[in-house]
Amino acid sequence: MIGQKTIIEPKQARSKRTQQKLLDALHSCLEEKFFENISIQEIAQRADVSVGSYYRRFRNKESLLPMLYDDFSNDLEAWIASLEVKHYGNLHDAIYSVNKEIWAFLDSKRSVLRTLHINARIYPDFVDNGRLQRRREEYERIAQVILRYRDEMTTTSAKSAVSMVIHTCVNGILDKVLYPDLTPAIASGHSIEEYVQTLSEMQYKYLT
Repeated sequence: MIGQKTIIEPKQARSKRTQQKLLDALHSCLEEKFFENISIQEIAQRADVSVGSYYRRFRNKESLLPMLYDDFSNDLEAWIASLEVKHYGNLHDAIYSVNKEIWAFLDSKRSVLRTLHINARIYPDFVDNGRLQRRREEYERIAQVILRYRDEMTTTSAKSAVSMVIHTCVNGILDKVLYPDLTPAIASGHSIEEYVQTLSEMQYKYLT
């Protein structure tokens, strides 16, 4: 188990700063190699703390995953907030623009996303119900951006249909960004640019 119980919560400001330094060090390491190839010694060295100091806070390397997840969620929250203030001319433009924005965001977070995507399946306990509920709410907020144009939709259940659109764009684009040369991404020979364009056209036809 690697959930929150494996983390010793910092009691003092200095301890919290050390914990943040370790998280920042992990981010830095992820820019160079995969999570599974990073050692605790590397993280501690890059954070300029001792390995012993690391183990006083965390049981193992995987204990950093809940912090990494929450850090990503904060970035996602800020991105969604920036998306919500944008306006588009019509439904077609909204769908294409949202897909492009999702692609750009996921691509900018590729190294962290790969770590979370894989390890959330290996160690599902670190994505607890509270985190899952937050993610559901975030997906609903993205859907609301497209639902502003529901008057152009012919589907009888716009909310349900748009939730499917959000699922297909996040799932499909995530695979193309993280694993472009693996299955199922290789089922489509499109480049990521072509994929986003084609996916947007399919989604528009689905909604109209």
